[in-house]
Amino acid sequence: MPERLPLTALRAFEAAARNGSLTAAASELGVTRPAISKQIKQLEQMLNCALMIRLGNAVQLTTAGQDLAHDVAQAFGQIAASLQRQIHGRSLPNVIRILVDRDFASSFLAGHIGQFLLRNPGVSVEVVAEKNGRMRLEEDFNFRIFYGHFGATPCPGLRERVLCRWYDLVVCTADYAMEHVDGAGALVDAQLLIDGNYNVWDSWFDQIGLNHPGPARDMTHFNETSLCLSTALTGGGITIGDTILAFPAIRAGRLALPFRHGLESEQCYALFDRAGRPHTLAEASFLEWLSEVVKQHETEVSAFLFENGIDINHGRKTAGTGEMAKRPFVT
Repeated sequence: MPERLPLTALRAFEAAARNGSLTAAASELGVTRPAISKQIKQLEQMLNCALMIRLGNAVQLTTAGQDLAHDVAQAFGQIAASLQRQIHGRSLPNVIRILVDRDFASSFLAGHIGQFLLRNPGVSVEVVAEKNGRMRLEEDFNFRIFYGHFGATPCPGLRERVLCRWYDLVVCTADYAMEHVDGAGALVDAQLLIDGNYNVWDSWFDQIGLNHPGPARDMTHFNETSLCLSTALTGGGITIGDTILAFPAIRAGRLALPFRHGLESEQCYALFDRAGRPHTLAEASFLEWLSEVVKQHETEVSAFLFENGIDINHGRKTAGTGEMAKRPFVT
């Protein structure tokens, strides 16, 4: 790295790359066209590579030029945003709007968001719960959180990143497990609670080697995981709960784990934010806090599963997967 960054040359290069023209860059920066050309030439000499191909007044970026233009544009954008925050007393803006899957909002985010508000006085958060996948692109949200297969929801103008993954575990009350799971680990007249938006029962039966009871068995369908869990908590059946939504009830002993096997989900919760726009201080603080909360949650889940001998199937059958616990595992 040079002792001093060639900021003048970088600004000339960024303007020419963005405008696609040396003349337009010169007009924007209030200098002559030869001055822009000289600065870019010096930058190319320093980097020992060509950044642009001159086509008369127009320019075409090389591969190296495209990479540098992307990074420089982001860097200048962050500097501009930082200056704006300083000008406005570091308080632009202090309102964060989040569009969140309803299950995640009620079962996870609502239980933790108070920590963020206590840590960040003066910042307010508006949480809007929505049906999973309904992105509401016509509205302006700082963040969106939904689940699904990563990359399967193309959203122009939004950047997607993995927020967290989960494990799927069969859950019910301890009393229900004692009555409807026999000593050989098979379901007996069990009421299956099915989430119509996320139904992985077939995969679970296949992975652990247990016969699916089939359509003739009693099944109740819901359109949200939280409704399945609520019914299971009242002793109304057995369902598959993920370790994002069901873990508090499992850890508290309100839900039992009749089987010592779980599945790693192929899906994930993803966080979407606006591409190409630097984060405000409030947004950056929220992301840092959310990352800490998710990491702590995943650590607690992993420790709990290990301590209680729960075997997680990471996408394929493993030795011993078909061997069922002789008694329901009750936490």
